[in-house]
Amino acid sequence: MQAKRKEHESKWFLNVMGHVMFTSVFLVSTSGRDLEELPKPENVSVNSINMRHILRWSSVRVPLGEVSYSVQFQGEFERNHRKTWVAITECSSIRETWCDVTADISSDVGYDLKVRTELGNVTTEWQNLSKLFNRKETNLTAPTLTAAVSGGRVTLNVSEIKKNINANIYYWKEGVEQQVMNVSLDQTQIPYYLSVEKGVAYCFQAQLYILEYNKFSSFSDIMCETVSDDTMSKGNSVKIVTALLLGVCFLAASLFCIGRFCCRTRPVWLPKISAPYVSNFENLRGDVLKEDYSQESCDTVEVWHQSETLLVVHESPTARERVNSRDGKEGRPMNYVAYGEVCQS
Repeated sequence: MQAKRKEHESKWFLNVMGHVMFTSVFLVSTSGRDLEELPKPENVSVNSINMRHILRWSSVRVPLGEVSYSVQFQGEFERNHRKTWVAITECSSIRETWCDVTADISSDVGYDLKVRTELGNVTTEWQNLSKLFNRKETNLTAPTLTAAVSGGRVTLNVSEIKKNINANIYYWKEGVEQQVMNVSLDQTQIPYYLSVEKGVAYCFQAQLYILEYNKFSSFSDIMCETVSDDTMSKGNSVKIVTALLLGVCFLAASLFCIGRFCCRTRPVWLPKISAPYVSNFENLRGDVLKEDYSQESCDTVEVWHQSETLLVVHESPTARERVNSRDGKEGRPMNYVAYGEVCQS
């Protein structure tokens, strides 16, 4: 077993050393010439859709490892005056087989682009485009149109509108296709709000265009939306109910917070006051009632009576007064003064 294990390890070591030696010999033998063994990229082309420019090429495969790629471009000024190429930093030593060159192609002139294969320090020759590329050749696709009904208006949104691409939106009342209206939009006007009539169905369609190139895309799919009174009423009702619920929740939260605040701060603005000390009421009552009220005390009072008969008279009536009373005559005048004593026990 030990002998077989040593034999297996020896074979693995020889395979690794053989691979390393083959790679070294290949790199040394090809470093001084045009590297015919390391293929150049093929099928280099630009795919431009809606003003987005993508440089693409076929992948290169070698048995020695994974290769990388670098891209350079040359505009009209670099080609005619400087005779130089500009490296695209984002596409230097990359593993992908494509590169977004939209930011580098910034004017309406012919651009040349090239790409090469790299393996370590070994590189191939540059592979150029078959012809110069101009961004006017970009292709416009049909946009995606969306419409949302809210109240008495429709919110329209169009995809693929960019700095250089505008859109035409066509709309008409359903069933009246001969009366088509349109509005032109740029990227600053999206989304677009269109006022519509209540209870009427409208149809919409969009198209992209580049005015400078006189280029138009195909039309989007037609979509129709109806704005009804019920829809608007329902929308307003939902808004009102939502606002009321939010108001009630806010009021309840406010009252709760105010109550908590008052409970916490009440000792500050309403401190507790201790009642004064009072001795035993029973003892105090006994002391007051010790006075002697058994003796009778009398005071003389004078009463001036004008209309009513004196209830209490100190002196009894005389015989003459009683006779006069029987004869129907008052024994005393209506206004008189009676003297007597008022006693208290």
